[in-house]
Amino acid sequence: MKQPLLRFWLVNSSILFYLLYSNSTTAQIVPDATLPVNSSVTQQGNTSVIEGGTTAGTNLFHSFKDFSVPNGAEAFFNNALDIQNIFSRVTGGNISNIDGLIRANGVANLFLINPNGIIFGPNARLNIGGSFLASTASSIRFADGIEFSATNTNAPPLLTINLPIGLQFGSNSSGLNGAIAVQGAGHNLSIDSDTLVIIRDNRPVGLGILPNQTLALIGGDVMLDGGNLTASSGRIELGSVAPGSLVTLIPTNSGWQLGYEGVQNFQDISLTNAASVDASGSGGGSIQVQGRRVTLTDGAAILSLTEGSNSGGNLIVRASESVEVIGELANGQFASTLATDTQPPGSGNGSDMTIETGRLTVRDGAQISAANFGQGKAGTITVKATNSVEVIGTSADIQSGSSLFTSVFGDSVNNGGDLTIETQRLLVQDGGRIVSATFGRSKAGNLTIKATNSVEVIGRSSDGNLVSALAASAEANSTGDGGNLTVETERLSVRDGAFISADTLGQGKAGTLEVKATNSVEVIGTSPDGQSPSSLSAGAFPGSTGDAGDVRIETGQLVIRDGANIGAFTAGQGKAGTLTIRARDSIEVIGTTADIKAPSGITTFTGSTGDGGDLIIETRRLIVRDGAQIGAGTFGAGKAGTLAVKATDSVELIGTSADGKGASGLFANAQPNSTGAGNDLTIETGRLIVRDRAAVAVDSGGTGKAGTLRVFADSIQLSNQASLDANTTAGGGSIDLRAPTITLRNSSITTNATGGKSGGDIIIGSQFLQLRDNSTITTNAKGIEVKGGNIT
Repeated sequence: MKQPLLRFWLVNSSILFYLLYSNSTTAQIVPDATLPVNSSVTQQGNTSVIEGGTTAGTNLFHSFKDFSVPNGAEAFFNNALDIQNIFSRVTGGNISNIDGLIRANGVANLFLINPNGIIFGPNARLNIGGSFLASTASSIRFADGIEFSATNTNAPPLLTINLPIGLQFGSNSSGLNGAIAVQGAGHNLSIDSDTLVIIRDNRPVGLGILPNQTLALIGGDVMLDGGNLTASSGRIELGSVAPGSLVTLIPTNSGWQLGYEGVQNFQDISLTNAASVDASGSGGGSIQVQGRRVTLTDGAAILSLTEGSNSGGNLIVRASESVEVIGELANGQFASTLATDTQPPGSGNGSDMTIETGRLTVRDGAQISAANFGQGKAGTITVKATNSVEVIGTSADIQSGSSLFTSVFGDSVNNGGDLTIETQRLLVQDGGRIVSATFGRSKAGNLTIKATNSVEVIGRSSDGNLVSALAASAEANSTGDGGNLTVETERLSVRDGAFISADTLGQGKAGTLEVKATNSVEVIGTSPDGQSPSSLSAGAFPGSTGDAGDVRIETGQLVIRDGANIGAFTAGQGKAGTLTIRARDSIEVIGTTADIKAPSGITTFTGSTGDGGDLIIETRRLIVRDGAQIGAGTFGAGKAGTLAVKATDSVELIGTSADGKGASGLFANAQPNSTGAGNDLTIETGRLIVRDRAAVAVDSGGTGKAGTLRVFADSIQLSNQASLDANTTAGGGSIDLRAPTITLRNSSITTNATGGKSGGDIIIGSQFLQLRDNSTITTNAKGIEVKGGNIT
């Protein structure tokens, strides 16, 4: 009889394995006669009936020289019904190839150890009443100190009634640390194009156990190549450890939980070619994956979906080096996925997901999700990556971005789960997204990012349609509130058309966007086509009725340039939030888009009936130059918010856009055709410097009044056609300047009134006022019975 062979080669960090199976359909099960009462095997057709073995209490021990089950064959453990645990070891030095059925009586748990390796072929099946644990450990350890060893069969006779406490892997010198492989034709999972629910109807069970039991594979390297593991509402354990490790066994209601507290080194776990690990059920089961490098590629999936009234468990992935979730099926129908969704019409809470690793990579359209389609509360997602988290790119057809997300859909009555990421460095690029959203009745979860070094959100997909983003949103037609979005880091960079936002497009309120960056925040540039600026924002979009959220930014240095912007706005019925920026050292707002059509900016505005939000800026030094602008305005019926700047050292407003048409400056305005009033603009600083055609203005071009421009400074310097203006068609528009020294060189301070309303006053409180080079201070009025303001 030809023996099955398994050979492993390590090539470019990928494990390749080759199988050579016997053509026989007779199980290759040979006892080794090493027990006090030996195992016996009787052949009945294609079934190998296993009897005998040594019994100790409710434990039954079997020992085999070889244990393989080809396709079409069956290994039947004909144990007594009072047996609770069957312990089987393979001592002969050959790999176990299992491509048929393993069956046992009653509710016995079945343990199979073979330190040389175990292969489960595409036809491998289980028919047992208890849990199944397969391992390449060298021995099973018990509480009384006895070991059931596959490498030392000369140990004293094993007579223990204790439960096992651990799996002991051989030392490095033993040369044994076999791999475990599971083969199959893939999971046949799909996504409903209308509801976005994962469809499991055609998924094969593969290697599966009864509900509420444990299926565990613990070896050296663990590889699922199209294979499927199933434990409905139960527990699945995948562990990959190095030689010399002790993995503990902890009894639970659903079988066994594995512990790795004493393990120093791990090995690799890979799921490829639509392999799947699935503990979904009435309540999503628990899954623990523990290794060095854990990789899901080619549409592989790990699922704990809650489909009924029971609450879910925990999906935990721990990898000492890296977790990679990459790509999709070749046909593009299913992305590589980690998911703990609640499914309709289930009412149980979703499973919580925890990922702990050195590096987490999600790319090429892969997904990590905790979505709520049912009536229970969604689970949370917690990522702790000591080095980095990267969410990069899109699916091959560029229709979906790589993503981490929690979400609420449809008629779900409970909230979405929180999504928390803790790492050193976060990178979201080329259409990748991290999102918390509600599409339904309930509130979205909060999105929290804590990155000790940096957060970078960069660019778009290759076709420009999918934007790299961190987002918390209440989507169109939703009634639930959006969640809060918090970013804590040392350096934050948003560039090339990417964005960070907390928005509402529905009836619910948007959450708050809060950024704390101890060193710097950079918001730079636009998408390659120049149409979409990089941005930090909180807004209420057209058609929404909920209020927009606040934006709060605290940092050392803030830089906004090349057409990027930070904003708080409303284009719906709700009011805009307040935008507050506190920068310890400086704020620089520079330039325009490359085509000079839009300035870099910090803005709050309303384009509808809701009022605009206030804009508060506090820093040591503020610079606005080369056509950039800071403003609070209204385009609609809502009132604009106030603009207040406090800069202890200086405010410098310099120059225009490259074409000379757009002045750098600070503005509080009501745009033409608006009916809402403008609001006040207040500057408190050591030095106000306005030069080279830059401007500070309060305006009203509609039917609402203009606000008042107030400056409190140690000195005010205007030069080279700079201006302080208050222009109104509906009244208001005064200027109040308080500074010991005010100097104008070829510049102006002006109030202008048109449209039948009188102009505003100019009030100057100064010990030294100097006008040079044709500088002017004027109040102007145009129209019948229209008066200019007073100058005092």
